[in-house]
Amino acid sequence: MASLFIPNRALALFTDDIAHPPTESQYLENHHAVEIQSRLLSVISSSSPLENIVQLGSAAVIIFENSFYIFDKRNHLQGQEESVPSFYVALEQYIASPHAAAVKEGVSAAVQAYEEAVTTAAHVYEEAVKAFVYTYQGNLPAWMVKLPVEPLKRKARERSQRSFARSKEEEKESSCSRAKEELIKAILEITLNHRLPRP
Repeated sequence: MASLFIPNRALALFTDDIAHPPTESQYLENHHAVEIQSRLLSVISSSSPLENIVQLGSAAVIIFENSFYIFDKRNHLQGQEESVPSFYVALEQYIASPHAAAVKEGVSAAVQAYEEAVTTAAHVYEEAVKAFVYTYQGNLPAWMVKLPVEPLKRKARERSQRSFARSKEEEKESSCSRAKEELIKAILEITLNHRLPRP
């Protein structure tokens, strides 16, 4: 029943669009959305998806804040007609300002530091686990050698390896968590330090 509902709903939406085509203002809104997207994407460019997302988020916060101030200022000037939406004015101001480049550089450095910290934590974890497993392959600790039966020795070795791997995993997670906290702090600082001046 649900599988029939989805195509029927899609067909209803499609026929509704044919019966009621988008108005000129809706078309302009879609056109503006595409224009805004292309303008914002021209400001950010990176090989890292995380860096792109963080740059876009920082830019959006700065632009929206300035857009609010522009809108508020226009409301106080009762006689001024709003010819260009405040968001577009704020977007253009941001793109033209040196803040866009500064945010891009700051975010790039912060994301790179985060990615290096996470990579280092993963590498340290893998190396520690490999070294631990390699150490126990040839020689057993004295307490394991004294165990009377081979299955008991094997179980004790496996339990010891799991315990060690778990502790190293917790260390890795802790390092990654600290790196994430540092990234968030850096992004907030970058965003707050590169706000556009109030109009």
